[in-house]
This record gives sequence, C-alpha cells and structure tokens, in this order.
Amino acid sequence: MWHKGLIVRLIKYQFPGYLIKIIQRFLSNRTFQVKINQILSSVGNIQAGTPQGSSLIPTLYNIFNSDFPRNDKVFNCLFADDSAILTQGSNFRFIIKTLQSELDSIEYWCTKWRVAINTVKTKPILFRKGHSSKVLKTLSFMEEDLTWENQVKYLGLILDSKLPFRQHAKYKSDKFWNKVHMIIPLIGRHFPLSLNIKLLSFKQILRPILTYSAPIWCIIAKTHRRKIQILQNKILRMMTNSPWFVRNDFIHRDIKIEMIEDHVKNISRKFFTQLQDRKNPLINGQVEYAHTKGKYPYPYSTIKWSLPLKPP
Repeated sequence: MWHKGLIVRLIKYQFPGYLIKIIQRFLSNRTFQVKINQILSSVGNIQAGTPQGSSLIPTLYNIFNSDFPRNDKVFNCLFADDSAILTQGSNFRFIIKTLQSELDSIEYWCTKWRVAINTVKTKPILFRKGHSSKVLKTLSFMEEDLTWENQVKYLGLILDSKLPFRQHAKYKSDKFWNKVHMIIPLIGRHFPLSLNIKLLSFKQILRPILTYSAPIWCIIAKTHRRKIQILQNKILRMMTNSPWFVRNDFIHRDIKIEMIEDHVKNISRKFFTQLQDRKNPLINGQVEYAHTKGKYPYPYSTIKWSLPLKPP
C-alpha cells in the first residue's frame, strides 16, 4: 500500500482533515533494518506497507483498493495479497478476451498506484468438464506471457482443472507427515506425556492440517477421504500405543475422537449455517446457490444434510 497514494484517496473521498493528518503521521517516518548474524544494514525508509496487526489496516486496505478495476463479467476475489479474478462462459474465445481485458485494466491500475505484482506466481487455469484439443491463446500481463496450468494454489487450497481435489489431498498428506516428524518426540508411543496432552496436540496442530478448507474439498471421492482417515488412524494408534488387533473404531470411541468424515460434516454444517447470517450479499448468496439442483451437488448436499431456510 503506497502511503502517498492512500493520502490522495483520503483527500479524494473528503475525509476530515484532522483524520488524514493522524493517518499520515501513523504511517510516516517508519524505518527498517536488516540484521544477518552480527552485521546490521543501514537504515531504510518505509514508503509503502502498513504495520501488521493493527485494527485500522483492513479499513485502509479497502479504501486503497476502492477503485480496483471492476467488470460485470468478471468476479474479483481479493484477500490481502492473494488475489484472483474469475469469469465464466461456454466460448473459449470469449473467456480469454474477457480475462485479457481485465488484466490490462489491472496492469494500468497497478502501475498508476505503484502496486507490485509477482508475475511468477500469477497463473491462469481453465476449469472445465471433459477434454479439448484446442490450444488456448496465451494471456499477457506486465509484459510477460502467462502459461495455462492444470492446477493452481489459492489460499492454501490446490485447485485442479476438473476440481477432483486429488492433488490437494496429497499435498495435505505430505504436510501432515512433515509436521508429525517435527512433534513425534512429544506424541510418540513411549513419551511420558499424558494421553490428554497428546490428544490436545493432535486436535490443535495435526487435525487442522487434514481438515483445512474441508467444506470445499469434502466433495472428493471416497477413496481420497479414506486416505485422510488412514492418516488419522495411524497417528491415533501411535499416540495410544494400541496393539495391532485393536480396531480403529474402538480407538476412536474410547478416546472420544470423531472419524474424519463425521468431523468434516460437523465443521461444514457450522460453516454453511453461518453463511445465512452474513451481511455480505456475495457470501450470503452461497446458501441459495447451494440449494440449486444439478448433476454436481454443492458440498453440504454431497455429505447429506440440509439447512433450514431463513423465512422471508
């Protein structure tokens, strides 16, 4: 966030003069240094960016992005420094033309307001059913060509071109075992920590890795959901030091841990229920979208529950 650009916007939107001065003083005269081993760099001035953790920052961010390029045919998905644009259509030529037009507008806006974009991480992807032999025209952004990808990562969720979430399940499995190897001395079979402490570590550290964004990927095939359950089975058996002949469902019952599928249902039910109470119309509208009928049901239809519709 460019400091001078933010002040210009505050003046443009006719904020009170005293408030503009307060924000200007809040952001100005900030410096930084870099220390490597015992060597300290010279002092540099911070001309952009805001202090992390301040309750004021989301508001300033919204003000700065208030005139971000908008198009009736394109959805802008902005989340801090992770942004995405989305359009839909049945004609490849129309889709590419729409996206390229929006990219040109964003490029002009970023240049004008000194917003740096990492073009290496900027990837286009086409979500579609079936296969096509058509060669897609390359998009260009910031004088660089963008290569079409079969999968992209957005907000920690790996999206495939056909949305089977197979790669996301594998990614979470690898991340899970990396974390297990880090804390295995604390939760291993012979470590003297109490079982309650081990289970708390599992619930707070390990299980969130497996269930991150679960309301979205819960529509994956049963075989992939089964693989995630196997990961939980292995770690619980290790923590409880259970012999091989004890069934996994008995272990879950005795230590009062839900099966992954049941846990995902509960957190997804809570997630979709809360959507109804959101004031943001885009978020609130997802409930209505979820109730539409189609060949590919929305997540909480797939896991077989329904939500009480709010009265008009």
